[in-house]
Amino acid sequence: MNWEAIGAVGEILGATAVVISLVYLAAQIRVQNREARLAAMHDIWESYRGAISSVGNLENAEVFVKANEDYDSLSEAERLMTISASQRVLRVFEEAYHQHREGRLDGYIWDVMVKQYAALLSSGSIGRVWELRKDFYSPDFRAFVEGLPRTQFRLR
Repeated sequence: MNWEAIGAVGEILGATAVVISLVYLAAQIRVQNREARLAAMHDIWESYRGAISSVGNLENAEVFVKANEDYDSLSEAERLMTISASQRVLRVFEEAYHQHREGRLDGYIWDVMVKQYAALLSSGSIGRVWELRKDFYSPDFRAFVEGLPRTQFRLR
């Protein structure tokens, strides 16, 4: 065998190793992207559960119901509680919106969230807080929310 043939075989083996490495790297990146999407979805749901839990006790639930019926009748403390709780819920929605736009939140999760938030924004409490505080959100998210159809908010 001559040196040229040995060199050619070496180049072929080297090129094959590079291709195998690139295939392996692509597979690893795909797995990491999937894990990142799953982690983002989990974080969004955890945040949503945490935000919703703010009306989990009887006193806060009564304020939420009162706010839905007549926001203007709330005391200053009740308004502060309603604004704070609503802002937590709305911030989770904004985060989900941006995660979805970046491809980190799957469509089936996003579709369910949009339906949930369309109903929440129809409530007398969260809907009112949105109107009061919408300027505090990013312009693209604000435009998205403004374009959402409002559905009926029901407790029963």
